[in-house]
Amino acid sequence: MHRLFLSVDMVGSTQFKATASARGAGGWLETFRTFFTNFPLMLAGQMAFEFLDEVETPAVDVWKAMGDEVIFTALPSSAEELTGILRVLLRTMRLYEAQHFERLPLRLKGTAWLADFTENNIALEIPELSSNDAAPHLDYIGPDLDLGFRLSKFARPASLVLSLDLVEVLLGADNRADVALYLVGREELKGVMFGRPYPIIWMHDALESFDFLPWEAEACTYTASVIGADPTPEPALRRQIEDMRLYLRKMHGIERPPIALR
Repeated sequence: MHRLFLSVDMVGSTQFKATASARGAGGWLETFRTFFTNFPLMLAGQMAFEFLDEVETPAVDVWKAMGDEVIFTALPSSAEELTGILRVLLRTMRLYEAQHFERLPLRLKGTAWLADFTENNIALEIPELSSNDAAPHLDYIGPDLDLGFRLSKFARPASLVLSLDLVEVLLGADNRADVALYLVGREELKGVMFGRPYPIIWMHDALESFDFLPWEAEACTYTASVIGADPTPEPALRRQIEDMRLYLRKMHGIERPPIALR
């Protein structure tokens, strides 16, 4: 079983809290309370709208909140459903920024990745957080979870950064044309892929574009490089996937087959 994880994090939150505190104001408390309360509700509403014609709306549940970040989890039943969930997340991020951050120095960035729970990762029930009248509270642990948290360092506003496994699933989706993918570089992620630089791939909705602010482009070469650029061709993305698969097999004896959702 492969589980999808979605992280949404506030950009600029540390400075925002420090500035508000220095002024003796507690306004940042309401901003954060509103985010952790309203963003999941907004996401649920957008999910219902996106999958209005489907028999069931995919469940996207809050896993945990950490600092300035909320992490969701879901079990997509197909590559097409996965594509739809990612589009909904991006749309919700845009809507939330427009409604709540218009006059605040805050933005949202996202990370999405898949974790394999057949052997490499585990789900643990936390009895102290579970109750008799609700589903067990689960924590998720394993290398695929570590990958997502390492990858989130390279998330930027107005987009999602995706794991390589997830990108491969998207490339096989019938609605693959609904999203645009950009290979922006390669970075070493601590404890991931034995130190081999990992492809950094960003996504936005095909009907939208990156809406980076001028100073965001000035501060990051990756951000500057994708402004006005065309999406990365599918063969180039597949080459990254196959190169990583070859490296794992040849150098470490690890087989990493393509993911089949359910």
